[in-house]
Amino acid sequence: MTIWPDMPDCGVYLAWPDNGTQWIHPEDIELATQWIPSNRVLRRHSYDGEYYRLQYGEQNIRVKPTMWHRVVDEGFAVGDQVEVLGRFMENEPCIGRITEIRFDKQNNRILYSVETRELPLPRPFISSDLMPLNRKMQLRESDSNPPQARQVEIPGMEWLKLEDTTM
Repeated sequence: MTIWPDMPDCGVYLAWPDNGTQWIHPEDIELATQWIPSNRVLRRHSYDGEYYRLQYGEQNIRVKPTMWHRVVDEGFAVGDQVEVLGRFMENEPCIGRITEIRFDKQNNRILYSVETRELPLPRPFISSDLMPLNRKMQLRESDSNPPQARQVEIPGMEWLKLEDTTM
């Protein structure tokens, strides 16, 4: 019995996982060698039976199952619009876009590079510094029925009667 990981998930290739490039789809070798090894956090989102599809921003590569360092998916992706929170004046609040997602091995956490007005901010942020702007809220169905509309009788007040003008 083969057990597949729950996807999507995130991870990094801090070292080259296997000799040669046979584990990389032939069309993706050039991009994969730019991404791997590095601390770039990749999102693994599908498996076609031979290759996992890994995404970073708008780009994808396909790799065969290999060892990587799995990291917690904090829900952000390259290209997401975010609000940088002030955090008691620790950060300058602004609206920006995530340009890089990197794993900080020393502190075992993910760091996000953000740009605003097409200028990179001087330092990376952790997830608690950021508020996503592109997520839509989902409201659940109500558990109760709304109250029925009713006409209140007020002594001495006449109601205007409207005629039905539909033909």
